[in-house]
Amino acid sequence: MRGPDRGLGARSWFPPCYLALVSRVLIVANDVVATRMAGPGIRCFELGRSLAADGHQVTLVGVGSTDLASPGITVSPELGPAALERLARSHDLVMVEGTALLRYPVLREVEAPLVMDLYDPFPIALLGQDEHLGMAERERQDLEVREAVSEMLARGDYFICASETQRDLWLGSLLAAGRLNPRNWSRDPTFRQLIDVVPFGLPEVPPPVRERGSRLPLPGVEEEDLVLLWGGGIYNWFDPLTLIQAVARVEDLSPPVKLVFMSTSHPNSGIPPKMWITKRARELSDQLALTGRRVFFNAEWVPYQERGRWLAGADCGVSTHFENAETHFAFRTRLLDYLWAGLPIICTKGDHFARLVEEQGLGWTVPPKDPEALEAAIRELARSKTRREEISAGVLVQARELTWERATIPLRAFAQTPVRAADLQGRRGLATGAVPRARPTAAGAVRLARRAASSWRRDGATITLRRARSWWARRRHQGRSGARRTQ
Repeated sequence: MRGPDRGLGARSWFPPCYLALVSRVLIVANDVVATRMAGPGIRCFELGRSLAADGHQVTLVGVGSTDLASPGITVSPELGPAALERLARSHDLVMVEGTALLRYPVLREVEAPLVMDLYDPFPIALLGQDEHLGMAERERQDLEVREAVSEMLARGDYFICASETQRDLWLGSLLAAGRLNPRNWSRDPTFRQLIDVVPFGLPEVPPPVRERGSRLPLPGVEEEDLVLLWGGGIYNWFDPLTLIQAVARVEDLSPPVKLVFMSTSHPNSGIPPKMWITKRARELSDQLALTGRRVFFNAEWVPYQERGRWLAGADCGVSTHFENAETHFAFRTRLLDYLWAGLPIICTKGDHFARLVEEQGLGWTVPPKDPEALEAAIRELARSKTRREEISAGVLVQARELTWERATIPLRAFAQTPVRAADLQGRRGLATGAVPRARPTAAGAVRLARRAASSWRRDGATITLRRARSWWARRRHQGRSGARRTQ
């Protein structure tokens, strides 16, 4: 029997030392990275910030243009193949997300270790996204997706995903791809050095606090309303229809229940035309005469740094989905924002976060496509403000365990000493598993000193010195290994 999800903060195969010389890390996102960005872009941005906080030089390349700037990270607009190849060859570590390897096939030949981010089980999600198309087109696109997955599985040196359930999925895929082989077993029979769990995380800083008289910036949403917030896009694997039906069933409640869909556009212009479920949700809301009265569709995608204002204006976070394979393997990033804001949660059973809600008492879970169960959950939510406050307090306690600093432990440790996978050593023109490290710079030394000072203040002298000794021992080992290779 497989054990429970390790969760954030669980033990990893990496040593607990985060002091490192400057490495040059390139992250290639599979979506827009800008002030308005969705889950894939947010993840790459936050992973980059975590690595930069450890002193690494991070370059992040997104899709399309960008208007985003962040200390410690160079955010670049989409590049052509030649420019991207030059950039990749000047970095010590390259992380690739989704189908980016198809967009930039030159990455297949770079000497730096390749980290493949598999947090989104996109081969399954795209089956739901495209099911309204003709079968010939669906099969064509499915072949492209499988090509991308095959390339990632064959060429990755280190893989990350968002949960133990996902890790089971990708371990099976790696087995089929021939990567669970004697060489990788000899390095680590748990295969944690090949694939580990790096979930989405939460900011260290708390979200904005709702000021009295302040509510969501939508006409028709009043201070006294009970606001249910749908925190992200409406994608085809979600079920907003049953939720809208449930809202129609609680029109007798006072104060009134208002359902707000925070974003119905998308920062990636290619996404909305594929999402037929958004149109159906609007049509159903119109048919039930709820639009603009009890159900609200915000037309613009809320900028990442402004989402806290919307979360602070809500009383409950909601997420409902259909029952299918995507549900089982998904990691609902919107629910993390609900935790960050201390919101009670109403969601459909069957995925990673639904189990967390049930186990920790963070709200209510309901069966798929069950408007009566959703109605009962909403009525219970509305019944007692004291109960909502008790749940909110528990949500905030859980959120403290789910920060980006904890989530990124395995990735940050790998970035200290990036190595080729045991079975890929000698390929792509690199004859050894160790990667030449960037020379220390003055800026890197300053960041390293600040990191050490922060560790000293937070964890004390003993732990900080232990980390420093561990780091120095690894550096000496690398130096000896490098000397042997040049003899």
